[in-house]
Amino acid sequence: MTRLSGLLRTSAPQAVLKIAGLGVLDALALFWCILFVAQGNWLFLGLVSGGTLVLNVLALSRKSYPFRYLAPGWLFLILMVVYPMGYNVYISVTNYATGHYHHKEDAIKLITRREFTPPSPLSFSLAAFGTERELYAVLLEGEERRYVAFPDGTLSDPEEHELVDEDGDGRIDELDGRARLQGPALTPHLGQLQAIRIPYERGWLRMATLREFRKRLPQYVYDEERDVMVDQRTGMEYAAAEDRFIGPEGERLDPGWRVYVGLENYARFFADPRYHGAFLRVMGWTFAFAILSVAFSFALGLALANLLNDSQLRFRKLYRSLLIIPYALPAVISILIWRGFYNVELGLFNQILSNTFNITVPWLRNPFWARFSIILTNVWLTYPYMLLVSLGALQSIPGELYEAARVDGAGGWQRFRNITFPLLMITVAPLLIGSFAISFNNFTLIWLLTEGRPAVEVGARAGSTDILLSYAYRLAFEGARGNEWSMAAALSIMIFVIVIIVSGVSFLRTKALEDISGGL
Repeated sequence: MTRLSGLLRTSAPQAVLKIAGLGVLDALALFWCILFVAQGNWLFLGLVSGGTLVLNVLALSRKSYPFRYLAPGWLFLILMVVYPMGYNVYISVTNYATGHYHHKEDAIKLITRREFTPPSPLSFSLAAFGTERELYAVLLEGEERRYVAFPDGTLSDPEEHELVDEDGDGRIDELDGRARLQGPALTPHLGQLQAIRIPYERGWLRMATLREFRKRLPQYVYDEERDVMVDQRTGMEYAAAEDRFIGPEGERLDPGWRVYVGLENYARFFADPRYHGAFLRVMGWTFAFAILSVAFSFALGLALANLLNDSQLRFRKLYRSLLIIPYALPAVISILIWRGFYNVELGLFNQILSNTFNITVPWLRNPFWARFSIILTNVWLTYPYMLLVSLGALQSIPGELYEAARVDGAGGWQRFRNITFPLLMITVAPLLIGSFAISFNNFTLIWLLTEGRPAVEVGARAGSTDILLSYAYRLAFEGARGNEWSMAAALSIMIFVIVIIVSGVSFLRTKALEDISGGL
């Protein structure tokens, strides 16, 4: 109370505005918390209540004043980094994949919604009433019973409605002032008619033809006491197993449900040659792609930086502007342009080669040339960055070192090897490691340029240009057995570990961290 009164005395308008804003946010948070309690959603209840409490403490407590500036960063760190990583780890230890999307309760609901038509089903003729824009109701007429059905699936007694037979032919022409829909007027409402599901005597009435509704029965009934799903059409019983219902002879009933499997996905990944065989091949190409891309782009960038660092070179500013154009263009546009260049029939490269040397290169159709194309494109995209970094590092090297080397009789190559390159690596080595990590996970380039193709063999889980990240994408969205999200999550965790190990070893080997910290 003392802090609040002191706050009001020192800055009354701001304090009143702050308290009013917090009051509105707290009221909204309380509203949502009540809804979450009613729904039993305890996770979101904890997140909203905890977040609201933290927000109030940060706004009202003087001791927490410095943390107000860190709070937005923490929030985005949790939302963008910590939560995705945690959820990815969670998915990797479940069986989350095609056929196992839901929890058991949801899977039971989906299975019990399935229907079948009995041998001699009860049927009703239908007549729809409404306007061209609105379906009002459907009149169902059977041998002994007649109902008025509404689009929401409710039934009503015809005596409660006004039925008009204008021409006396025994057919109802109007229902509650709405005309009978026929022919073209009925067509816009077919989707809505097909969606009508009317509960009726342990089953449902559904549209069977344009003129008839028929009774349909639930194909499966769940026996909760025995945890068994019974097929009413065949009498077969499916007992609940770990992740699905299974019949007496091993018949599987889809969908299943999500369960915790621990490290089973990792074990299956290394035990099944369909997974680890592709993994080893893809990992080899991923390392080769990342290393060659960084090496060639750094070599080209450093060579150009050495030329541009010469104070005697004329038009240096013009050359710099032209050489960084690939860095200024959006990478997506550049990649798509290069893909057009590589077109075998109409591409620029093959037109030049065909007209000059009468040869045609299968750029994106042959595994070797597809990989060559990827490395060439990535070098084009990344050398301007290496040029800028190297140019800045070269300009930071004292000129006195070169003058002393010339006095000692050192040639150009000796000065580069003993002075330029060692001092350059102190600054550039960590950036090269970062570039390696980016190339290692450069999904955008691979997918836009080749989509991982060409294929290695029929049924292969990864193409010849897939890197580890695109291989994980294929497992998640293009798997032979459907979407294998749990396996993709496990693979992404392994990719993360590989990148961490490689980056850590690289930092230790180059001693870049010690050099940087020593220069601070």
